[in-house]
Amino acid sequence: MLTDFLRRIILGKKEGFSFTAYKKGLVDFEKIEDDIGLYIHIPFCQTICPYCPYNKTIYNQEKAGEYKEALLKELILYKNLLGNKKISSVYIGGGTPTLLIKELGEVIGFLNTDYGFHGDIGIELYPSQVNEDLVSQLKELGIELVSLGVQTFNNEKLKFLGRNYEEKDLDRALTLLTQANFKCVDVDLMTNLPGQSWEELEYDLRKVYSYPIDQLSVYPLIVFPMTGLGRVIEKRGLSRFSELEERKILKLIDDISAQYGYKSSSVWTYGKSDGIRYTSVTRESFLGIGAGASSLFDCYFYLNTFDVDEYIKVLNRGRLPINLVNRMNEREKMIFWLFWRFYEGVIDEERFRFLFNREARKEFRLLFGALRFLGMSKSQEGKIILTDWGRFAYHF
Repeated sequence: MLTDFLRRIILGKKEGFSFTAYKKGLVDFEKIEDDIGLYIHIPFCQTICPYCPYNKTIYNQEKAGEYKEALLKELILYKNLLGNKKISSVYIGGGTPTLLIKELGEVIGFLNTDYGFHGDIGIELYPSQVNEDLVSQLKELGIELVSLGVQTFNNEKLKFLGRNYEEKDLDRALTLLTQANFKCVDVDLMTNLPGQSWEELEYDLRKVYSYPIDQLSVYPLIVFPMTGLGRVIEKRGLSRFSELEERKILKLIDDISAQYGYKSSSVWTYGKSDGIRYTSVTRESFLGIGAGASSLFDCYFYLNTFDVDEYIKVLNRGRLPINLVNRMNEREKMIFWLFWRFYEGVIDEERFRFLFNREARKEFRLLFGALRFLGMSKSQEGKIILTDWGRFAYHF
């Protein structure tokens, strides 16, 4: 009911975002921006974590080789559509991308030669995969932004999450990465794990900040209905912090981060004031390649087929593997943009004006008026900035 009400007030319509089955001509690729980010999805994992909602499958060497060939074919198809347009950055996620580190060498080599790409490359790392050889390979491929999926240092909680490593393995991985002079070492931590105590949470925070990392991404465990984790938690009778207690968690993270010289750079990330940010979801436009990857540019948000075999099959036929397309109207485009800017905690009014030729405060008078009235935002030098209360509201 609340969602329907807000949709009517903010979007001006009852219906939610809708998708249409892709067919040729449904997407105008000429509207791709001159500089656009690239996301590469690697769905292979050695084991499946029970909480993970992302597109994944068990690693198979032969299938991985076929998948790499399909990625190259998809890049060739986009190269023909892009013409002289440039890829500004590359982000590689999964799955466990480094299971295909050799194959990714070919993909990155293709981007360097055929696309003339020379920007930043970021990649997600699974702790047990990190060793001296992998670090050397990452450096050779020009990958300078890395994100380590720690989740927690508690061995019991790691086992519950299906993570095949222990605290000692995390110590080894963090030591190697922080000594390798990457541009940015990001660490992912989870809060509100089933049965987690305040002491365990504080231990995780202080432990990760004992290493000279560049950024911390810290967010609550989200129990997605498609994963079945909720049933496991209920069956075992495990408790979690309430939503109001999560506000105290955010305050604890703020306070401990400040003690170590880190401050909020988005709702769920903390970094040094002059540090390079590792970001995966806040780009204004991007192309996604790989099974289940999403793309966003102009008014289009679309998804590739999630099935790995079907993805390979479609590209062997010389077609893009796009499955579903959402074409946003102008107001939906503005809402989509605002959603991710709120995640960053800052709405740049001049940028909004440049993109949409409208005034944010006038276009969403009720929204911004309510935020100001409730003390969730403040104005500063042409920017609307979320307060701590506003950050929690977004988090909630």
